[in-house]
Amino acid sequence: MKTEKQASEPDQEQAAPHPRETFAFIGHDGAELALADALGGGRMHHAWLLAGPKGVGKATLAYRFARLALGAKRLGPRPLDCDPDDAIARRVAQMAHPDLFVLRRGLNERGKPRREITVDDARELGRFFSLAPSEGGMRVAIIDAVDDLNRNAANAILKTLEEPPARSALLLVCHAPGAALATIRSRCRRLPMRPIEDALVSQALGAKADSALVALAKGRPGRALALAAQGLDAGAMRLDRAQAAIAGGGAASVLEPLYNSMAGEPYERLAATLELACEWTRAAAVADASEAWAEAWSGLETVRHEAEGLDMDPRHALARAIGMLDRAAASRR
Repeated sequence: MKTEKQASEPDQEQAAPHPRETFAFIGHDGAELALADALGGGRMHHAWLLAGPKGVGKATLAYRFARLALGAKRLGPRPLDCDPDDAIARRVAQMAHPDLFVLRRGLNERGKPRREITVDDARELGRFFSLAPSEGGMRVAIIDAVDDLNRNAANAILKTLEEPPARSALLLVCHAPGAALATIRSRCRRLPMRPIEDALVSQALGAKADSALVALAKGRPGRALALAAQGLDAGAMRLDRAQAAIAGGGAASVLEPLYNSMAGEPYERLAATLELACEWTRAAAVADASEAWAEAWSGLETVRHEAEGLDMDPRHALARAIGMLDRAAASRR
């Protein structure tokens, strides 16, 4: 029997530490140095688009910047290191600093994460920046993630991007920058964050490092940490064969054991299973240039969002996903 864990927040990798509570940081030396130089040299661009795959470290870097910008004392070898026991760092970790605003998906009336950031949520960003800094320094806002903004919400943040207030910084986490509004991209300094080397992912995992898990993470330390926290044994499950098994019509032989093997509450296990299924399906679509796999990927994304926002039985959602994948495989025979 797997142990139930506290549900993750909407802007948190399943079962992994939240980025605002994460102080270790590996890789991305150039991106971190760019932010540190801008902050220390008084050449601070008002908006930064942190662009890269989910789990690569974008939000962690945003919170590292926020701590120092709000006055935490730098301590450590990296340019944005600070003492976790610093009073400001503790307040950021507790979401208790008045000059920090985080725009993310809220919860619906059932207490489930909404599928998107709404326009009412986005308008709070403008209200936050209309106020003077409470503690006389900078104001910092983090959007996590731009991908979750609906069109009205995306348009609502444009005024802030066009007319940035003094002594402010806005960091926009973005998993797929090509899909973001061009008007948003054009008003930000883009900071690309690419997958890091497997050796660095292993370093991030520490004692939990496993070659199969590292390979599955594809250069994303946050993803590796989340899967490790959920108890995934990628080597024992032979997940290196998962894509081939799914392409051969054996989705159930992959996804059901995967779901059953993970720790955490049922939705978190489902979300992690479907996220991996989406990755394998996307890879199958690229390898096969098949419309059937592209449609299956889109269907999986729909199931994942519906299960997250509605009270859908996780095993029913899993069965739907397996059916979609098996139909795609059958169409290719």
